[in-house]
Amino acid sequence: MDFAKVLNDLRREKADKLAQAEQLLAENKVSEAAALDGELDALCQKITATENLMRRSQEDAQPLPDGDGAPQDKGGGARPFHSLGEQLQAVVNAAKTHVVDKRLLQVNDAVKGANEGTGADGGFAVQEDFAGQILETAVSTGDILSRVDSYTVGANSNAARWLMVDETDVSASVFGGVQMYWAAEGATVAASRPKFKELKLDLEKMMGFAYATDELLQDAAFMTGFFGSAFTVAANRLLEDAIISGDGSGKPKGILNSGALIAVDAEASQAAGTLNAQNILKMWSRALTSGRRNMVWMMHPDLEDQLPQLMLGDKLIWMPEGGISGAQYQTILGRPVLFNDNCQAMGTKGDVLLADLKQYMLLKKGTAKQDWSMHVEFLTDQMCFRMVLRCNGTPKVTAPITLKNSTRTRSPFVTLAARPASGGSGGGTQQGGGSSTQEPQG
Repeated sequence: MDFAKVLNDLRREKADKLAQAEQLLAENKVSEAAALDGELDALCQKITATENLMRRSQEDAQPLPDGDGAPQDKGGGARPFHSLGEQLQAVVNAAKTHVVDKRLLQVNDAVKGANEGTGADGGFAVQEDFAGQILETAVSTGDILSRVDSYTVGANSNAARWLMVDETDVSASVFGGVQMYWAAEGATVAASRPKFKELKLDLEKMMGFAYATDELLQDAAFMTGFFGSAFTVAANRLLEDAIISGDGSGKPKGILNSGALIAVDAEASQAAGTLNAQNILKMWSRALTSGRRNMVWMMHPDLEDQLPQLMLGDKLIWMPEGGISGAQYQTILGRPVLFNDNCQAMGTKGDVLLADLKQYMLLKKGTAKQDWSMHVEFLTDQMCFRMVLRCNGTPKVTAPITLKNSTRTRSPFVTLAARPASGGSGGGTQQGGGSSTQEPQG
């Protein structure tokens, strides 16, 4: 049983009944208000009984052996705690009383390499299903994170290796070298074979901190909701920033630092910080056609007021959300627009991106480590919680793709170059991994 949830529901019901009674008294309906007295007594008894059961569960309950009714997580491991708030309360009690709830040690034992110490060198691992939920929720609720190609590694893994097709030119072959030929009867053709490369992605560490007063720590339901939401939102923000502009050093490698990124120049004499229909069309023409059904526009919110001005002749290439279409997002050329302030500042390279996010790989690990400190905010009587999560990410494509019968490369990642006051050259610039070369525009 999730005692925190039950208590929260009972207290909410009690508050509603009290509000009803006060309203009835204000209307001089004394007999009707008195009739609620019995219901309030019953609710108070349920609250007291639930609090007693929760206290006994925290103090005395031992995890049941597998098969005897112990809650199980998705991986088959025991779940000695019923909510994140319940586990955080056990962490606080251990810090203050130095009496460690044995359920904390059980969770630590389940995480390879953890120990039974405390403080910065040890701490207590967060129950894996709670930790996994933080990352899973961050990924599922993020406009960007929910679209990337996401994988989870096992509890004993800290990296992933995989083979990937090494392909930058599809003008004469596919999969790095596979070719088909028209052959006469009895004739042979040249042999061909695919080309692969091995990639490895090590998990990196992200950390978050949160503070809570001693009074708030008494409410397990609040702690479950608040800390779960706080770390989820923080993880979402940090990961989406890294997916866009991470440098790959101790963090994911972002799209703006991918060798496959193509940057399209601004128009000649284009005003600083502006976005026009020609910019959009040229970016669209450089997008890899095979992935356009997955493409999204990502841009800084400061650009939003320019979108209704994206006209081709007398026709808009932008559509607002809702309306007749009922679309959830604004669209440009039929593809969703995701506003994100992790994009670069308006007018600089990276403030507008066109990307197939399925070509970005996110690696995550459910297990997290939770440490605490009662000394960081000693004077204000607050407890500091530190959450450590493991994840990493990288673009799958490492270079633009050359097509047959074309002088322009394409990519799943396209951005608009900076628009300084003097304007751009009107050409197309390929900028990947810090290098740039001028290409004919065909």
